[in-house]
Amino acid sequence: MLNDQHRNISHIIVFNGVKLLSDLFAPLALGVNESYELAVSAEGRVAISSQTAWGALRGLETLSQLVEYNFTTDTYSIHDVPFRMEDAPQFQHRGLLVDSARHFLPPIRLKRTIEAMSFAKLNVLHWHLTEDESFSMPSSSHPELAEKGAWSASERYSLHDVKDIVDFAQLHGVRVIPEFDMPGHVSSWSKSHAELFDPRCLERSRRLAFEPTKEVFDFLQGLLTEWATGVFHDQFFHLGGDEVPFECWERLSVSEGGKTYDTPPKLFRHFVGSMFRRVTGPLNRSAIFWDEAFVSADLPAEAVVQVWRDKKTLVRAVQAGHRALLSWGWYLDHLNEDWQGMYDNDPVGGVPEDQKDKVLGGEGCMWGETVDGSDQAPTVWPRLAAIAERLWSAPASSAAAAETRLGAFRCLLLRRGVAAGPTMGQGRAAPPGPGSCDQRSGDWGQLA
Repeated sequence: MLNDQHRNISHIIVFNGVKLLSDLFAPLALGVNESYELAVSAEGRVAISSQTAWGALRGLETLSQLVEYNFTTDTYSIHDVPFRMEDAPQFQHRGLLVDSARHFLPPIRLKRTIEAMSFAKLNVLHWHLTEDESFSMPSSSHPELAEKGAWSASERYSLHDVKDIVDFAQLHGVRVIPEFDMPGHVSSWSKSHAELFDPRCLERSRRLAFEPTKEVFDFLQGLLTEWATGVFHDQFFHLGGDEVPFECWERLSVSEGGKTYDTPPKLFRHFVGSMFRRVTGPLNRSAIFWDEAFVSADLPAEAVVQVWRDKKTLVRAVQAGHRALLSWGWYLDHLNEDWQGMYDNDPVGGVPEDQKDKVLGGEGCMWGETVDGSDQAPTVWPRLAAIAERLWSAPASSAAAAETRLGAFRCLLLRRGVAAGPTMGQGRAAPPGPGSCDQRSGDWGQLA
């Protein structure tokens, strides 16, 4: 039992002489040790031991979910003490993609999303910032991009906003990886910089693709350098590479370095290779691409492949030497898909045993066509919690075994102010009737 003197438990103490942190200043990066040991004595003394602050943070989150308040006795308690547990994630990369380009997401909504992610021990916010539809990312060197590309004068971010979100995420153990999708999904850039596109593409295509020339690469490298230097400090940049409108490159020929690229497939390989070299060379960052770049662009083995189209591509990618992320089966904008199918989607299912370590983890993807600040949370939760458990825990558990846990976690989210939908529905489902927070049924009994 934790009485009044134990209520303030949001700190770490030494227990039985155990040293709590062996590396207090380990940076939040891919592969950082997030393991921890949690012990609670019969008297209510709490100890969390970990190698890094990030492991301690995960341990504190577990502790917070074990503590229960007794309304009758006005006390806090943890059941089944004493105990000691060891815990660690199965996968290094456990993320959520948010799309603030199809619909603008205010900074407060992004912060609330990050906070909820930390409850589920997720550690990556993949921020899809630019799109065909809008450009809300600030730039000191090219403010006209957002001035002309945003949905409206108010639906854009300041540099302070973006830095504040990155810092807020860091405090919650969440890395922010920005995505600047290219060479497709870039029509909003043309509102201020038409010179980045072949004139014939501007004339005949509603969806545009960058012209793959040195001048365009120089422009993009300048922007990415600005953002890498002053805003985003994660080791990864996501460069997209999906769904390129090849009609923009028909009859286009580009020569560079003594080579000529005169077909859409050749131009795509040229674009991906050139931007990869510029990000990993001068910017000293690692690059992530969607799986089209692996399938069609001779992607260098050092690049990380994010797979969204089919599971077989993930197996092919790791066998080709790439590290990979899984998003196939975890598209949260697919409102007809329930959490059970997402839970049973094993990231390393079908991957040869000697290649499983190349699967870094995965991400739930919340694309923004039908989501804005009004409905994002109940569309994401609780299905994202099912993905989070699959990425943290060993794959021995089934969806049926996880149902009680997920229902309890949904109740926790509601108590903490997260508008999570019921577990019994599909994406963005409404409660079916009166019921408890776990909403397993609408049976609330009969009136006397």
